[in-house]
Amino acid sequence: MKIRICVLICAVVCALNTTGCSSLSSLSVDAVPVPGHTVRDGYGIVAEFVNVLNLPDRAKVVMDGTTVGEVSKVAVAGNHVDVTARIQGGVEVPSNTSAVLQQATVLGDIYLALEPPLGGATPSRPLAAGERIPLQQTLSPPQLEDTIANLANFIGSGSIQRGQQTLVRLNRITPPKDEVRRVVSQVTTDLNQLSDNIDTVDVMITGLQQTSNVVGGWAPQLSFWFTPQGVRGFERSTVIAREFGYLLPSVGTIYSSGYWLVPAFSSLANAVTAIVGAKRVVEGEYPRWRKFILDYFLPQEKHPAINITSIVGPDRRELSGNVEQVLRMLGAVP
Repeated sequence: MKIRICVLICAVVCALNTTGCSSLSSLSVDAVPVPGHTVRDGYGIVAEFVNVLNLPDRAKVVMDGTTVGEVSKVAVAGNHVDVTARIQGGVEVPSNTSAVLQQATVLGDIYLALEPPLGGATPSRPLAAGERIPLQQTLSPPQLEDTIANLANFIGSGSIQRGQQTLVRLNRITPPKDEVRRVVSQVTTDLNQLSDNIDTVDVMITGLQQTSNVVGGWAPQLSFWFTPQGVRGFERSTVIAREFGYLLPSVGTIYSSGYWLVPAFSSLANAVTAIVGAKRVVEGEYPRWRKFILDYFLPQEKHPAINITSIVGPDRRELSGNVEQVLRMLGAVP
């Protein structure tokens, strides 16, 4: 009898142990409720990522800076990873939304961020339950190992030392303060002079404007050169120039031994200089000769006569009053 009771007690204990173990095995950390808001309703969407490194379960989903859901499932699907997000009811996610895995801080947890369409495109229709955000609209975080390797390469390659040496060299080639002050003072003076003579710039701009207006008035004549007739004229001019190019070298010594023309040109220049000097002398003498010919020579030739205006005797007396006596003294009358 005692043996049967012991066997029964052992069976009950084993059954209780088995039930407790199965309950413990089904217990998960993810089943423990966490502080904060938990999405209990809403709908699910799937975002495809190349990788979801360190993305925790039940990570938050943020859109426009506001938490709108949480990650409910992460599963590998072929060459990508499906991240299922539970979105709150009443929140619409456009189908052209971009999904990005981000971190609020360097040591913070990664979360799923839903960003506006790329390029400022207009949001399209909202996603329905179960629809996907394709790989083309998602951005996975960089591999931590690659980031550390690039940082180590940057530090170990001597870039910091080269930057420091560059700054030292810049400090060495920087001119002294007095020289910098002199340059700045000169630049200030130049700018002041420019501001004082800005009217000259206005005159230049006005001249350019007037020139452009004149050129614009000649537009019909200039446009003729781009017509078929004008192009034909250009072609004929080119042919003529080419023929002259063949003709001039064939003249002979003028082309091959034309150095003898240099003394001739020098003598011609001297002669022209002498002519210019003579021209200036002639220009200076011309008024005097003109006055002599017009005021003295021509009147005398046209009306030859002598007008006696005054006759003074040895005693300083005026004798022009007695004309007859004067003429008798001159032998003009008997």
